[in-house]
Amino acid sequence: SEGDPANHGFDLFFGYNCQRQAHTYYPSHLWRNERQIDLRPWNGEFPRNERGFLQAGAYEDIAGEPRDFFAGFKGEVYSPDLMIEEALRFIRDNRDGPFFLYYPTPVPHVALQVPDDSLMEYLALAWDDKPYLGDGLYLPHPAPRAAYAAMIARMDRDVGRIFDLIDKLGLAENTLIMFSSDNGALDDRLGVERAFFHNNGPLRDGKGAFYEGGIRVPMIARWKGRIAPGGVTDLPSAQYDVLPTLLALIGRSDLIPDDIDGISFAPTLLGRLDRQRRHEFLYWERPTGRGQQAVRMGDWKAIRHAVGDRPGPIELYNLAEDLGEEHDVADRYPEIVERMEEIMRDSRTPHPAFPMPMLGEDRR
Repeated sequence: SEGDPANHGFDLFFGYNCQRQAHTYYPSHLWRNERQIDLRPWNGEFPRNERGFLQAGAYEDIAGEPRDFFAGFKGEVYSPDLMIEEALRFIRDNRDGPFFLYYPTPVPHVALQVPDDSLMEYLALAWDDKPYLGDGLYLPHPAPRAAYAAMIARMDRDVGRIFDLIDKLGLAENTLIMFSSDNGALDDRLGVERAFFHNNGPLRDGKGAFYEGGIRVPMIARWKGRIAPGGVTDLPSAQYDVLPTLLALIGRSDLIPDDIDGISFAPTLLGRLDRQRRHEFLYWERPTGRGQQAVRMGDWKAIRHAVGDRPGPIELYNLAEDLGEEHDVADRYPEIVERMEEIMRDSRTPHPAFPMPMLGEDRR
């Protein structure tokens, strides 16, 4: 489709090109640009993202020894292993000139799947890990907690391989590496509980929510000799700040589009804090349910869970005093609430691909 990475300036794309395929780590195929890489000799065809994996009485059949049942949902070739090898090959092939590598590993998204060489380390911890039987969507797994931990450990290992290769090739002083996430931790499904892993620390809620647990994510940056190690910043930023940051760092700020909201955080990375511009506010929206909106303005955070003709009340939190968003103080600061409501009303740009039906917008 028109969204193919090859149509957007990438010289090499390798991975999934369909979300349905991406819900298994043992897919029947992957893509290298426009060429399909067939994995069916090693990975079978099985349901990827549906309910109803279990037949009546199946739990009793597998309660004593679940591995026979779950073996049918595994393959031989783990797609993230192929992806990291492709990424490392790309670095080697381009080490003599400028390159940009975007490595969006699918791990640790569901389904919960990981090779045994990673899984066994966490099975040995003997957590009280009850099998997930596929009854809440996505593929089953006999030890979901161990699988989740093992997937993250394997991802950590793969990212480490990138760092090691950059160092080995002598590129560390000329290469900026940034690591981040697209959203907060998974909600309490599939046998993986946020409380067990303390995934979001003190933050409220998780993936899909506009509380801090859903949208506040870490970003780690390393540039040997340019970014001071061990530093921490409280600069609020968003992923759309990455583009102007990279362009500023390569001396091409003239290419930053005029119609984006992104602000370069290059001064923060380089320790030039007196030159750092800040967002007046950050804004989020999504059309699920009756619509959601959120605004971050300084230490203030506002959330509204219903948009349109019957808008819900605006919740207001002071993140400096209440990082867990436990105390709604909207009634104490009506002037702040009024400003947040103005931002929610005036900041959005209607788009036919992302309509807000509760505001009368239609997808075209």
